[in-house]
Amino acid sequence: MVALAAVGLAAGYSLKAQCLNRVWDGIQFRRSCYNDVQPLYFDRGLNQKRFPYLDSTAQTRVAKRDVEYPAGTGLYMGVVSQATSTPTSFFNANAIGLALMGLAGALALAAMALDPRRVLLYAVGPAMVLYAFHNWDLLAVGFATLALYAYWRGANVWAGLLLGIGAATKLYPAFLLPALALGAWQRDRKVPWRMGAAFVGGVATLNVPIMLANFAGWKYPWDFQSARPANFETSWFMIYRHTAGKWFFHASTVNLISGGVFVCGSALLIVLEAVRERARPYALSFAILVMFLLTAKVFSPQYALWLLPFFALLRMPWWSYVAFAITDAAVWFSVSAYFIALQGQHHVAGTLDLLEVAVWTRYLVLLVLLLLSFWVEELVLEPEPRAAHEPVPLTA
Repeated sequence: MVALAAVGLAAGYSLKAQCLNRVWDGIQFRRSCYNDVQPLYFDRGLNQKRFPYLDSTAQTRVAKRDVEYPAGTGLYMGVVSQATSTPTSFFNANAIGLALMGLAGALALAAMALDPRRVLLYAVGPAMVLYAFHNWDLLAVGFATLALYAYWRGANVWAGLLLGIGAATKLYPAFLLPALALGAWQRDRKVPWRMGAAFVGGVATLNVPIMLANFAGWKYPWDFQSARPANFETSWFMIYRHTAGKWFFHASTVNLISGGVFVCGSALLIVLEAVRERARPYALSFAILVMFLLTAKVFSPQYALWLLPFFALLRMPWWSYVAFAITDAAVWFSVSAYFIALQGQHHVAGTLDLLEVAVWTRYLVLLVLLLLSFWVEELVLEPEPRAAHEPVPLTA
């Protein structure tokens, strides 16, 4: 399984490598090799050895020259940038860490999954090939999947700690905490508190030192994301397109509505799961993530990676995975076609119409996935019993 995961990652690297050492004259969209890693090397001053957050100033924040990601991602970018000197070397060095986290996730899933074939949906799925090296989300995916593995092994404190580190890298692992805590709570009422404390410790480990060193620099990503408009791949943008932005012109309004719907929807999902005789923490985690994708104002391409581990751990119908993979890829290629049209100023409206069809179709598939999550069974092996001499892991 690790070998197959390596094949998927190698295919993903080969796709993005087409953009290395050449001018981006539209090739990044024509060959689907666009990635955020290369342009941000210059755009965020990493080529000048400016370290994220610590070297932030009022001027760099106003000019949007600071890193807009949470602490874990920014620290990783900063460390890598200190050892590289070109966009290509920066991309390649980043790719090593991303690939290792992708492989770690595959190993964890291979140990957990009742049906090994489903791990292939993670290891060599279209989303892994398209987005593994698009951004830095694979770091958080690795931490989140390792947290699922720790939870499966009964190491609840380690699960909380890994989720905390993952959430400090990309927010989404925090969405898994309520689901895992609910499953643990049904076994022992004290466990969720310890898991939550470990989660806070993981978040604090990466954030507190930066907060103390340069609070304004640490806070910048949250200010950036709060003011960020909806991106092309969302329902919010399409509504904006047809209303000329009249009813939700300000990003704060979108934040309030989308955040409120997500919180209320997730709370309902948790309540419905809590009344079951036995909670399904992996299915609930999946449902909460889908709820976020349905409501968020930003749906970056690599967010599809968040769902992949759960297709390996849940008895989702095969057609549902195929439908998600196809519609997600359709959105990716439609966005590329739209940008190509913008560059040449030809068929812009038509390509935007095509993108809108793809976006709404993907939302329909996500809604189906959410409905399926109410009935789906978990395909998770019972962990092997430990030998008497084996050390007991850090559990709650």
